[in-house]
Amino acid sequence: MKDNMIGFIFDLDGTIVDSTAHYRATWAELIQEFGADDDPELYLGRATRDNFRALLGKDVAAQELEHHVARQAEIGHSKMRAHGVQAHDGVLELLRGLHERGVKIGLATAAERRNAEWTLEQLGVRELFDAVVVDRDVARGKPAPDIYLKALERLGVDAQHCAVLEDSATGVRAAKTAGLRVIAVITTHSRRELEQAGADKIVERATELSADDVIEFIRGTEHA
Repeated sequence: MKDNMIGFIFDLDGTIVDSTAHYRATWAELIQEFGADDDPELYLGRATRDNFRALLGKDVAAQELEHHVARQAEIGHSKMRAHGVQAHDGVLELLRGLHERGVKIGLATAAERRNAEWTLEQLGVRELFDAVVVDRDVARGKPAPDIYLKALERLGVDAQHCAVLEDSATGVRAAKTAGLRVIAVITTHSRRELEQAGADKIVERATELSADDVIEFIRGTEHA
């Protein structure tokens, strides 16, 4: 099988970029504004629209919902602009290695498209991605499998010839439900949480992975 018939899908926040602190601060600000006392950690693993439905009620009008979603994206975006975009160790090297091998690369993220595209451009890797799928492209966010199924469709590969890099238990569950094998990186969740979510392989950081490692993992020929 040629490598260009293989796909690999990345999550963005917490997986490619170290943005969790920015979004935690964003949600803490919004939660306080709406007079709630929820733990911001609860909001990091859910789709943005689901978070606002939790804050505003399930019957919130679509126009009002989209207003708040856009505002959350702008607050998070401004925090990232102020502090800079920092990739996790090893991720950019892995991306470039997979691209050089002809692997089709996808992104599946709950971030708003403008923020996702901007982040990839800041890192200088936007051109490496064959497909970018965001929350608004699908009916249901993670942990539903929709976003990964859409990424597979756009990449033109099937689940047997594709795998995922994720950092959250919610993301792992979404990918597994889509029929994908998952490598989880311990950046935002514990090893135990990722194991319980069903991750097939867990690494401390992306520096433990080479393009060859990922291709062997996808093909099922990995011995480790």
